[in-house]
Amino acid sequence: MTNPFDFLNHRLETIEELLKRLLLQRSPDATPTLGGMELAQQVTRLSKARLYNLVSARAIPHSKRGNKLYFDRSELLEWVAAGKRSENKTVTSA
Repeated sequence: MTNPFDFLNHRLETIEELLKRLLLQRSPDATPTLGGMELAQQVTRLSKARLYNLVSARAIPHSKRGNKLYFDRSELLEWVAAGKRSENKTVTSA
């Protein structure tokens, strides 16, 4: 005979694992707010060449100190969100 609590125990372990992952993602150590090209690539999912072109055109939020580029995670997320396209409304003929 199986234990009736095995199912509940398994579900609780799954929930606990998901919560641990969520806490690690939200941890300040796991997600730096300021970073270089790697952070920009991670947030935007763009190639280095494309990011350099956007920086050159001053089309993406960044800072520069000497020869080093810096990106702020929150600014990049806002920049990505601002690029959302509006819904495509179909025109119907009357």
